[in-house]
Amino acid sequence: MKMWKYLLMISVLALAVSANADVFQTYDLTWSGASLGNNATATGQITLDLTTLPNPGGPAYDMYPDIVSMSLTVSGAISGNGTWSRSDLAPISNLGTYTYWDTGGVALDMNQQLVGQPTTGSPWGTPDGLSGDFNFFFTNGGPIGTFYFTLTSDGGNGDSMLLTSVAPEVPEPGTFVLAGSGIMLFAGSLRRRFLR
Repeated sequence: MKMWKYLLMISVLALAVSANADVFQTYDLTWSGASLGNNATATGQITLDLTTLPNPGGPAYDMYPDIVSMSLTVSGAISGNGTWSRSDLAPISNLGTYTYWDTGGVALDMNQQLVGQPTTGSPWGTPDGLSGDFNFFFTNGGPIGTFYFTLTSDGGNGDSMLLTSVAPEVPEPGTFVLAGSGIMLFAGSLRRRFLR
């Protein structure tokens, strides 16, 4: 095989990996009840399709169709601890689900920590009613959004928690080692083939 064909294959592979990263983005999520005087926390991950999620997005946009996967675990609450997923989001009859995505009138940088980014009001994540919203309503005793950027455990009957972080997932070092090893093996096989 000619050298230009190998280079073309490597370029196509690199573009495919890059394109997939631009389409789906996984975020680590954190809510905390500390500022509200309780020990409840909610942590999890959400993977969003950035090609369909509007950015800027606004008021009360239902982001359910843009959620590729989701898992959320509540712990430390007086009631309503447990884990919920995308399939547990509460339906609004046949119109969609209760999920809110509002960027406060600006486009957020989806490759950075979202909480704290500027909006037309206070920084994104400020529960003032002017700076956007990011909320979920789960069934089966799960947490529900009770105010802007605020989840309350046990279907709204438990402890409230404020959103503290929506940050892009950082790949584990092992992922980089594995990818690097694959590239080195591929480069080695190309070198051997050309030396023949």
